[in-house]
Amino acid sequence: MPRAFPLQAPLDHAIHRMRAAERMLRMLRRKEAAARQRLDEVRGYKREYQSRLADAGGRGLDIHLLRDYHVFLGKIEQAIRHQEAEVRKAEENWQAAHAKWLELRRQVKAYEVLAERHRQETLRKEERRDQRLTDETAARQQQPLGGQARS
Repeated sequence: MPRAFPLQAPLDHAIHRMRAAERMLRMLRRKEAAARQRLDEVRGYKREYQSRLADAGGRGLDIHLLRDYHVFLGKIEQAIRHQEAEVRKAEENWQAAHAKWLELRRQVKAYEVLAERHRQETLRKEERRDQRLTDETAARQQQPLGGQARS
């Protein structure tokens, strides 16, 4: 009976960890995309509000209303900077998780190479054993009955 691969448990564990890392990568990519979408939305609000200010300015604005527009635009700029930081943080988190996944994938590949070598060695041993049995059977069939040589 062939021997089981002695490192099967660590291989299975490494595969499990790699798959968990893949799920984490997908989740972090979704978070990054959501952060980018929010950034695009805030930038769109800024463009829209600047357009409203330009339209209203062309008709003449009360000084208080003009000040309110500028205060609000300042708050939108602040929100944009905050969201840009969120996007950078999401990118960094994804990059770190990706590096971890690459390391786990490298480990799995190394275990798989060892498993394949083990499988190949097991096959070679089985083939040698089968060949030896075949040779022994053929040698027995070649021997004369009773162990005496014919003249």
